[in-house]
Amino acid sequence: MMGIFLRALAAGGLLLATGAVAADRWQDAITPADKARLEQRDAAFTAALAEVRASEFAGDLARNALLYDSSKRLDNPLPPEGKYLCATHKLGGQFLAFIAYPDFVCAVYGEGDKRQFVKLTGSQRPVGFIHADGKRNGVFLGSLMLGDDEGLVPYGQDKERDLVGTVERIGKDRWRIVFPRPYYESTMDIIDLRPMR
Repeated sequence: MMGIFLRALAAGGLLLATGAVAADRWQDAITPADKARLEQRDAAFTAALAEVRASEFAGDLARNALLYDSSKRLDNPLPPEGKYLCATHKLGGQFLAFIAYPDFVCAVYGEGDKRQFVKLTGSQRPVGFIHADGKRNGVFLGSLMLGDDEGLVPYGQDKERDLVGTVERIGKDRWRIVFPRPYYESTMDIIDLRPMR
């Protein structure tokens, strides 16, 4: 537990040092490549689901229908400050049509229209900011930490590490971050967020 706490402190410091993502408006920070990916959210969602439905993993979609309902977006899309169980689901892509990883630990820091997000455990750890973008949508901009990385590659400095996604509330206490066309592995990634009790 101490390791998670120290990692959270370090990630918080890394976030504060990431000037590009710390912009008040996500529109002022986003790279042209990520703007294009964000605009592909709906098309990527449709393509990823089609790839899974055409594979031996089609039944996995029915077992978690709410998470994979592309139109589900409730009001108040930004998750409140706190610790979360977070599971990454990778859909489509060149290697495997579907994989759902077990829960790891994530955290959201701050309140208001911009909040910090950190995935604290696991081999692929998104770190960045969630920006409000209307009543039913948030935008995540950040960078991917891999393996034993101790430093964060700032957003906008390495397209292979840059991450962009939409943040959506899909239940009373459930959120998701949808990453269209991530650089690695898949057609779409989803992080399923549920508060730790």
